[in-house]
Formats: sequence, structure tokens, C-alpha cells
Amino acid sequence: MGDMLDLCGMELHLHRGMGDRAWNDLSDWLLREAGRFTSVHILVDSSTHELVLPRFLAEVEGLADCHILEIEPGEASKELLIVEQLALGLRDEGADRGALLIALGGGVVCDLAGLLATLYMRGIELVLVPTTLLAMVDAAWGGKNGVDAEGSKNLLGTWRPEASVFADFRALETLPEREWRQGWAELIKQAWIAGGPLWNEVHKGHWSQSAFWLREAAEVKLSIVEADPYERGTRRALLNMGHTLGHAAESMVLSRGLDLGHGDCVAFGLVMESLILDSWGVPDAPSRAALRARIEADFDFDPMRTFSPTELWAAMQSDKKKHAGTLRLVWCPGPGTQEQSWNLGEEDVLKVWNHYAST
Repeated sequence: MGDMLDLCGMELHLHRGMGDRAWNDLSDWLLREAGRFTSVHILVDSSTHELVLPRFLAEVEGLADCHILEIEPGEASKELLIVEQLALGLRDEGADRGALLIALGGGVVCDLAGLLATLYMRGIELVLVPTTLLAMVDAAWGGKNGVDAEGSKNLLGTWRPEASVFADFRALETLPEREWRQGWAELIKQAWIAGGPLWNEVHKGHWSQSAFWLREAAEVKLSIVEADPYERGTRRALLNMGHTLGHAAESMVLSRGLDLGHGDCVAFGLVMESLILDSWGVPDAPSRAALRARIEADFDFDPMRTFSPTELWAAMQSDKKKHAGTLRLVWCPGPGTQEQSWNLGEEDVLKVWNHYAST
């Protein structure tokens, strides 16, 4: 099904497909649009190359002459040098401005492909084919891309018009439990933002049931993006719930070589940030306690209890919601409630950290 999205007056005809036939829809789209592209290039990581790419190529028509670009899996590949290497790979494969880039993978692949497609020859067309729960519920939607620099998450990146997305649930069949949990954290966050029936079901549910709520969770993000595509207000910043402390924790995880992912760190951020709201006396503390109970039943934060709170605060200084030297925390105080924005100081983090680390 094709949708039309109006971003700041610019009409884009997109395909948004999610379900058990999204790859079939991609076949139809490629056959219909084939005349527009001079070449087709697929970006994968080595894990997706092994587990998903063979079936993808067998199921999707119109890719007989495609070129494959490969990166190593994981956050360590999100750096500008990798983007440059991929751009040179496109050049060596003869890609011109009529090329199509398909991102087949998780959040890192989608982020890298978005930036690569924006920069290569000042822009080529992009299609996102997310293969993880995290990418299907979050990373494939919204038009953001970026890479890290010296431990600062997404320090370099651009806003780009939305890409077409084909999210096929068949790709999830090879997903290990660890990767389900990474997406589960983002799904919990978006259910909290939505409130109502989605939150009631998710907070009583289990990560293994995530596919049942995927479409609704993605629609939560899309509705926010369409209302505030370039984060001019607080509405889109709401999607960063859990990320102010979570991204800082992720930087520390990477520097220490800990076996924790983006979702683990976002889950940690949601717990810590909700405790900060409690310490300020923000209403609806019982609902936030239920949020923490849901998260702590599924995630282990013991490795993070060894973090230095001063290091954590230092890592938070590259947060993109920082303005004029002040960090902002944007949250729905309760499930489905109107977002609010607060200034966040080091003493707020230290106070909650010292209590949490000692429990």
C-alpha cells in the first residue's frame, strides 16, 4: 500500500508495508519502478548476509543484478569512516545518481544507509527493509540517520525525507532472544506514549509477543513524526524518552566492551529518568512504578551499577536535546498523557543514581 506524506509542504509518494507479505509488495514495487534505477545496491551486515539475505533474494523479484555491500554488525560500525568506505564501494560498483540503495538489516544498517544515501552524490533513493524488532518498531521510521564519533551517539547525521519501508515479519524468524529484547524496550516506550489499550496490553505482556503490537507501535512513531518532522517542538523529542540517560549509558557500554545493546540502554534510561520524575514529585508515580516493574522483569542492569555517575553525566553532554548549555528531559508523566519538558541538572542524576545503585 502506498501512502503520501507531506513533510513541510513537500509531497512524497511512499510505500509503507508491514506484515507477512511486505517482501512481495517490494517485488511489485521494484518491477513497477525498475526503469527509474540505473543500478541496485543492498547494504547488509555479516549476520544478515548469512541469515536473511539468501531468503530475501529468493523471495524478492527484480534483484538478479544487484550489488552487495557488507559491514560488521553492531554499533562499532556506526562511524564516518565506514560511510566513506561504503561510498567508495558504491563508486567502484558504478553507482550514479540513478542508483537505488536497499538497507536490509537492523538499526545500525538503517542508520548507515540513511546517511550514505543522503551523502552519496548528494542523494540517491533509499528503501529500508528492517529485519529486527528494533528496526521495525523504531529505526526504520522517521527520516533520521547518523553515526557516532568518539563515543557520542549520533553526533553526525542528517534529516532526510522518509524512505519507502517494507517490514516483513518473516525476517524475525531468525532473530535471537537478545535482539527481541532490544526492540522490546522501544516498543514499551511507544506503548507508554500511546497509553490506552496498547499500554494496557504491553505492560501485562511479554517480549515474545512483540509482533502482535508492532504495527500499532510503529503507527505511534509515525503519527508523532508527521506532526513534528524536524523536532521543532517537544512532540518529536518525546520519542527520546529513555535516550537522554540511555545514550550516555550506551557510550559507556561501548567504551567498556560490555555485551549490552541499544535496547538494554534505553530500558535503563527509562528506569532512571522515571525515577528522576518521581524525585521531583511529578504526578502519576504509581504508573511509572508499573513501567519500571515491566522493564526490570525483562532486563538486567547489574553491569551498569558499576558506572560512575560523574562519567554518566559527562557522556550526557552530547545529548541532542541540549540547548544553550541546558539538558532537557521530555516525558509523558503517565501513559498517554501530554508530554512535558523539564531542565535536567547534574544533581538530579546524582541523587537518583546514588539511591538506585545502592538498592
